[in-house]
Amino acid sequence: MRRLVLLLALCALLGVLPQRASAQTCTASPSALSFGNVSPIGLNAVAATGTVGISCTWPAITLTPSVQVCLNMGGTTPRALTIGANQLQYNLYQDAAHSLPWGSTTLGTTPISVILNKPVTGNTATTSVNFYGQITANQPTVPTTGNASTTYSQTLSQTSLNYGFFLLLAPGCAALTTSAGSFGFTASATVVNNCLISATNVAFTSTGVLSSALNASGAITARCTNGDAYQIALSSGLSGSVAARQMQRAGGGGAVNYQLYTDAAHTSAWGDGTAGTTMATGTGSGNAVSITVYGRVPAQTTPMPGNYSDTITATISF
Repeated sequence: MRRLVLLLALCALLGVLPQRASAQTCTASPSALSFGNVSPIGLNAVAATGTVGISCTWPAITLTPSVQVCLNMGGTTPRALTIGANQLQYNLYQDAAHSLPWGSTTLGTTPISVILNKPVTGNTATTSVNFYGQITANQPTVPTTGNASTTYSQTLSQTSLNYGFFLLLAPGCAALTTSAGSFGFTASATVVNNCLISATNVAFTSTGVLSSALNASGAITARCTNGDAYQIALSSGLSGSVAARQMQRAGGGGAVNYQLYTDAAHTSAWGDGTAGTTMATGTGSGNAVSITVYGRVPAQTTPMPGNYSDTITATISF
């Protein structure tokens, strides 16, 4: 009789153990990773954050109330967002400091790992883990296409979710054999047209009389997104006329006529496109270019001695 009782008790115990491994499962659901608008000529690294939602389910009764989840990211690094043959390099990381790349056990690198525990009530535990992307700094020649904002992207499909349920000791990611398949997502950035501009002064030499022309030059430095068409206009200054510029005497009492040109021959007055003037034009390469501003003071009646100047605003349109 005792043997029969023990046998029945053993059968009852076996009846409450999980009958199929499939009753314990984990899934992952990632967000897209969007870097938003990116200006390569800014030369700065650009960061973005994504999330992976993880959900694990247990049977009502289990002897393995904890689970080790490992998120593997395959593929070569550095990664590249692309459009056609054009590339924008970036990488994926486990930490906000961008010091630990997101890797994969199959590559001998470190995956993202997290441990979940079965809740006291209910059979499902969920969590969300962050991952971090960073576009590499100093990529000034990344272009736009069609002279318009251009979306670069990459579909990350070399991903996998491995997990292992356990009682006391968590297994390492390399030891996990149960896979829930891939959890691919898309990373993207919009490369925008942009220009940066700076200038140096046009300083004419001192003179006693204006019996002959004085020449001087300055420079405008422009850096525009690769493929970005631009034009640079110069304002009229104190005279209010791009066709008849004047430098005014400090303290008043006189003016000196002068003009600014796009060419060394002083034939094309540089203005805003009105009154017979022209503008400097070009297409950006992503690198800084220096554009010479040619200034000339023609021979004229010499006004009273003093310091004469004008203030010109350079405006770049793209």
